[in-house]
Amino acid sequence: MREHSDYEIRRKQGSARRRIAVLGKAGGCFAELGYKKTTMDEVARRAEVSKGLVYHFFDSKSGLFNAVVEDTLKQWTTFVEYKASGSEETTLEELNSLFITSFDFMERNPVLSLFAREDDTLLAPYLPQIVRQNRRWRDRVRRTLKQGIERGEIRDLDIRRMSLIFHQLQTGLLSSKASENTLPHYDSKTVQLASAVFIRGIQA
Repeated sequence: MREHSDYEIRRKQGSARRRIAVLGKAGGCFAELGYKKTTMDEVARRAEVSKGLVYHFFDSKSGLFNAVVEDTLKQWTTFVEYKASGSEETTLEELNSLFITSFDFMERNPVLSLFAREDDTLLAPYLPQIVRQNRRWRDRVRRTLKQGIERGEIRDLDIRRMSLIFHQLQTGLLSSKASENTLPHYDSKTVQLASAVFIRGIQA
């Protein structure tokens, strides 16, 4: 009985790992090829599993796409909550971290680049979630800016306006790569420079 139980646990763990692998490779396919050109065969090839196994986990391409986007949005939620949990860094270091890690997240989750180039009918169901996440992100930046002003690290400025500029600077750089029909990759020097210019402009 114990051996059977151990076998079932290992089987379920193996199945879960393969499902995660399929989701990861599918995200890359959708980002690189677009929704229309992505096929279940290509996802299976990249994940190094049979097409039958892909269909075992997901009954259709649309079902697979939905799972990829929903999984990515859950990760984004965790990411935002983690970054919002507080830090012992200086305010300026924290702002720099908030700016740069967004690009790291996009590279690790390339399916998000579709939001910059696919048609609205495909992504419309997810737009309310994206709007909520963006609002939470700007709230996080506003709290950090307010903290910096209170500490005397940042000049007394319009927090709402500065948080919007911060977000627009990020999304502008993110969209510039997401609009290309390739997996997103961001030049670290460009990202660091953009962050440094913003921080220099608000520093006390």
